[in-house]
Amino acid sequence: MSGFKKVYLLDPHEALFQEIEVEFLDETIIRSHLECEAVDCFRFDDNHLLYFDDNGLRAGMHYYTMVAGYPDPLGGKLLLALNEEGPFPVPDLELSTALRRFDCFRPVLDPVIENSRISQGSVTRYISIVGSFSIRIEPIEIRIITLRGIFDQCVL
Repeated sequence: MSGFKKVYLLDPHEALFQEIEVEFLDETIIRSHLECEAVDCFRFDDNHLLYFDDNGLRAGMHYYTMVAGYPDPLGGKLLLALNEEGPFPVPDLELSTALRRFDCFRPVLDPVIENSRISQGSVTRYISIVGSFSIRIEPIEIRIITLRGIFDQCVL
């Protein structure tokens, strides 16, 4: 597809990292793929920029992403594209290589079960209730999808 630019889209909610093609890359296209209004970016490496939802960290988040070399967690989808000044029309690193720089996580609630024993005469009853929840952070396994539709499993 001549004239199309290949970019990489990370969707931690769907656990997918995929190649997509766009005819051109501007702020409207980026916002559309990130499904947000406020876009920011930083240099991913010498040839690539990583675009993200500048308001992605909000109450009620179900996942977040850490990027090696970047200090803050990011919420929402991420779009990795070649820097416009770069010499190549497509990202010059493989999906699997790029994915190694990302760590995606989700919070998990685990019930804490409290057990009680009540005895009255010869009858004993055991009662279990959810007393509280403990919270832990769990890594998300991300699948890679290429334009050819090949699925690879990558465990983070």
